[in-house]
Amino acid sequence: MSERNSPECSSMDRRKFMLRGAAGIAAYALPGSAEARAQEDKKVVYGIVGAGNRGRNTHLRIANKYLPEVQVAAICDITKANLDQALADTPGAKGYDDYHKMIETEKGIDAIIVAVPNFLHAEVTVAALNAGKHVLVEKPMAIHMADADRMIEAARRNHRVLQVGQQSRYGTVYEKMIQLVKDGEIGDLEYIVGNLYRGDWNPHSWKYKDTQTGVETNWRFLTHCAGSALLEDGIHELDVIHWVAGAEPSTVQAIGGNNVLKDRQTIDNAGLLINFSNGLRCVFSYTIYSPGVPDNRTLRLLGTKGEMTWGIGTAEEMRGTGNAEIVVIPYSGKAEKVVVPRLTPEERASWHEEAGGVSTDVESLREHIAFLASVTKGAPVFADGQVGKDAAHISLAAERSLRTGRVFPWSEESAI
Repeated sequence: MSERNSPECSSMDRRKFMLRGAAGIAAYALPGSAEARAQEDKKVVYGIVGAGNRGRNTHLRIANKYLPEVQVAAICDITKANLDQALADTPGAKGYDDYHKMIETEKGIDAIIVAVPNFLHAEVTVAALNAGKHVLVEKPMAIHMADADRMIEAARRNHRVLQVGQQSRYGTVYEKMIQLVKDGEIGDLEYIVGNLYRGDWNPHSWKYKDTQTGVETNWRFLTHCAGSALLEDGIHELDVIHWVAGAEPSTVQAIGGNNVLKDRQTIDNAGLLINFSNGLRCVFSYTIYSPGVPDNRTLRLLGTKGEMTWGIGTAEEMRGTGNAEIVVIPYSGKAEKVVVPRLTPEERASWHEEAGGVSTDVESLREHIAFLASVTKGAPVFADGQVGKDAAHISLAAERSLRTGRVFPWSEESAI
């Protein structure tokens, strides 16, 4: 097997591979590059709503450790232990247990980071946008399509940035795979195979208390709170598949349910078949009861002349600092390995995280840098509201299909 090195992902014409004309990750300078940093003397003031694992160990950690142009002025969480820890990590920040009060009181906040459970994303985001704040909201954008539309409209009406936390869009390996497809390495792309095999949700997650029964349940177990299991995680892979396909789905079909983890409403496995409007087909498989599976996250692209595959195992997290390897296998000829560094030279000089231990990943750092470029310089929003809505749409359509046995056309927006 021959091997090629790709020192960085080059810029490319995406009109055939993206749903709109927004620039990809190569358009945003990365840490250490002068273009990445805000040009104004005034810092961008963040307020963070949600100080659980993702809010505190990713967004707050990135803001405090890697973004000198950001000041975190306020943090909100209804769980006192989470709030106290976040405030201890952020000297000078004020704490709140009501985001309405935080937004009303902290007039100097420029942007709100929304990292609360899924069912609260829409209400917090719309309130922040209506208060004139820019918003970076965690995925899934919303658990109902009507809420996604409300969020997009609020951003448009208030002339504010709305970015959705589909951070996989800032992964260099996916960028490179799209580049190789564009370059004709596997001929015309015809078929996509993807998977996510992982373990169960964090047992220490916030517990939702049912107002009628008083029972407290991990919020990710409840359809009312999470929307669906695919919305909570597989959405990243489905978003990347949508990006790579470069066209809207035409139909979404799924099977699945609870084969192992039966103590909840949300599913533990699914198998999807997606037909795209450009003729592409995709098969995607998903489980949350299978930790330790080799190649637990893979993407395989099959074309008319060959295939390419990328995958990681449990020992190599996305936030790792090593290289990714794409294997290109022509149907006639010699297989070739394309090496894609996960970090640029600038990132290597400043990145202080190691795989494991914390939830910080370099893709999330890049999404913050892109967000700041949109807020301070008017750069196009790459993972914008429509990207977030489409990713949620695929996940919700699959959820409806596996529960009803129906094939869902893309034109029929899921209302689950």
